Amino acid sequence: MQTQHGMPQEGYPQGYQQQGMPQQGYPQQGFDQGYQQQGMPQHGYPQQQMPMQQGMPQGYPQQQMPMQQQGVPQQGVPQQAQPQPVPQQAPAPEPASGPGPDGIDWEAEAAALESGADPVGGAAEPAAEEWDGHHEDEHHGDEGYVEEHAEAEQTGFLGEQDESREAQKKRKEKGKKAGRRNGGACLVVALVLVGLLGGAGWWGYGFYQSHFGPPPDFTGDGTGSVQVEVKPGAVGGQIGLALKNAGVVKSVDAFAKACDAEPKCNTIQPGFYGMKKEMPAAAALKELLDQAGGAAIVFPEGKNSSEIYAMIDTKLKLQKGTTAGVAKAQVNDLGLPAYANGNIEGFLWPTRYNIADGMKPEDLLKQMVKNATDKYAAANLDSQAASVGLKSGYEVLIEASILQREGNNPADFAKMAKTIQNRLANEPETHHRLGMDTTLQYSLGRKDLNKSDMDNASNKYNTYINPGLPPGPISNPGDDAINAVLHPADGKWLYFIAMSPTETRFAETAKEHYVNVKEYCTNAGQGFDEARGHCTTK
Repeated sequence: MQTQHGMPQEGYPQGYQQQGMPQQGYPQQGFDQGYQQQGMPQHGYPQQQMPMQQGMPQGYPQQQMPMQQQGVPQQGVPQQAQPQPVPQQAPAPEPASGPGPDGIDWEAEAAALESGADPVGGAAEPAAEEWDGHHEDEHHGDEGYVEEHAEAEQTGFLGEQDESREAQKKRKEKGKKAGRRNGGACLVVALVLVGLLGGAGWWGYGFYQSHFGPPPDFTGDGTGSVQVEVKPGAVGGQIGLALKNAGVVKSVDAFAKACDAEPKCNTIQPGFYGMKKEMPAAAALKELLDQAGGAAIVFPEGKNSSEIYAMIDTKLKLQKGTTAGVAKAQVNDLGLPAYANGNIEGFLWPTRYNIADGMKPEDLLKQMVKNATDKYAAANLDSQAASVGLKSGYEVLIEASILQREGNNPADFAKMAKTIQNRLANEPETHHRLGMDTTLQYSLGRKDLNKSDMDNASNKYNTYINPGLPPGPISNPGDDAINAVLHPADGKWLYFIAMSPTETRFAETAKEHYVNVKEYCTNAGQGFDEARGHCTTK
């Protein structure tokens, strides 16, 4: 039974198949195909060759019954709602060629399609889509699917395009949407390509700079100021890193390159250096070499604590007496050993010390005390004291302090150390007395001595009267003086006098020694006391 135009085909069987024309293989959802004409093959799902009887539900096996007569309503649809049958058109004339081996006349099919006629003789209808095994609802929400079917509604199957105003409007809107999608996609692709090219260019530039280009470096004279510490043992790249972190140089590689080109680079001394920021690496290196250790203070051997305090005040730009007051107030917090009995003299190790901006005097004093105690511990003075006739390591330190204060030439220290030890051990002539000006001058705080000073036995530092060593060091000795005390020369000397910074004269008798003293006093413009063997002021 053929359906009328405008009636939905879903749920109803196809119309009668024309004789000699194959039925299209598009099964309708949920219903069987229409009646098959005798002798014609049915495409799609094969059915049992049984006609459907009136009143038989679809989907059940049918028995061999008489074919339903035309015009009878289908099962499940009320009689009054059934469409009226349409007169069946005359079949198209068969071409002379007839059907092929497969039972289908393909030439007749093609002719019918080209003429716009329905293969079964009706008006042109949109062909039903072949069922792909999926439910129609799977396409709901698919914009492309809706647009394609919308377009299909405007045109017949292989027919001409619908030129109505509504169809043209739909095609125009579809073109705008496709254009927007294509334009957006092109923009995204372009941005991605630009990003990739930019990243590749930046990477390539960085690769060239890191492998072939010069290291980053500042230009100009630099600006501002900053203090940089070069730590002991630091070289090349380590110094460059300290400079870069302080903002002096732009890169470690730039400083390392400048250092490689300068043979004196390995002579840079540890210390605190005042530098400008943003300096060229070569200029920064020159500044380090010119400063020769940077901001620092150097304490020579043989200076006593009062002289050292004055030097610290000057270097740190402090008011006079500030460091002496700090040393006295914080003596128990400076790290002195117990055997020092709170006396800092002898524990201010003489060497070069770095000075930082805003440095406090107690910080510097602590460094000096630590250096001294570390040195004395490493030398193990206590265990060696007995070998040279001394009772303790502290006595070694006291003798070294006298030696350092009295002597001018370190080459004479070993002979001077032996002379002191001989005097301490000699009874008949020296009575175990040192008879040294330096010890009395230390306690009095002045160089000029008079008769009353030399006769004052209450002063424990008066070695003219009191036998043995003074109660404490009188200066801060260095390595040379300490080693000389522990390793004295071999001789019988009981006297010595430094005639000049380079000459020290030694004597075994008092008579010989007085001759040397008188010469020294005359050269110094002073008088000579023959009874005491001592210079006097005129």
